Amino acid sequence: MFAPGVLVGDVLVAQALFPGFDAGSQFISELGGPKAPYPLVFNIGMLIGGMAGMFAGGGFAHALEAASGRRVVSAFAGLWVALTGLGAVFGGLFHWPDPLHRACGVGLAIQFAPLFAAWALWRRPGYGLLTALSIVWFFALLLVLALLIGVWNVRTGSDVGLWQRAHAFLGILWLGVAAWALHRQAADPTPDFAAEPIASRS
Repeated sequence: MFAPGVLVGDVLVAQALFPGFDAGSQFISELGGPKAPYPLVFNIGMLIGGMAGMFAGGGFAHALEAASGRRVVSAFAGLWVALTGLGAVFGGLFHWPDPLHRACGVGLAIQFAPLFAAWALWRRPGYGLLTALSIVWFFALLLVLALLIGVWNVRTGSDVGLWQRAHAFLGILWLGVAAWALHRQAADPTPDFAAEPIASRS
């Protein structure tokens, strides 16, 4: 829950410190580039938020496994979250327009986290709403990603930044919601999978 807040806050502060920045036509990465008046604000924020995101991946996997009993699927869900944090770290280390900055694209791994979370929680008591929400969220992320990369020619040069922000915002918002829901359910548990034969777990 902490990591998404850091990343969103960093972008908002960096934008506020960049007079004339156009969130529609400019990429988020430009907040840490050579034209930014205070690039360190964005870059250091990305490093802190990214490292928090990497740790969040491990914590998310652990919480998901505790809720579902499905170790492998939960581990993959946590991996996608951790890779998203790693993408932010790359973004903070390699500043736009450094060619190595493209490594931050690994952060798109958040695309798959809702799908694997839904898989882990499938038919688990108390998690029906989060499961359904995660499935819908996965397809919403998929649609926004398709529009971001130019499918159907919907994206234009004046709104590419908005599509990028929409995908990033949806991804980290889902992470915050899912982390909160898992924490809340753990504090007020329903009957769990403990009685389920181990052989049926995946």
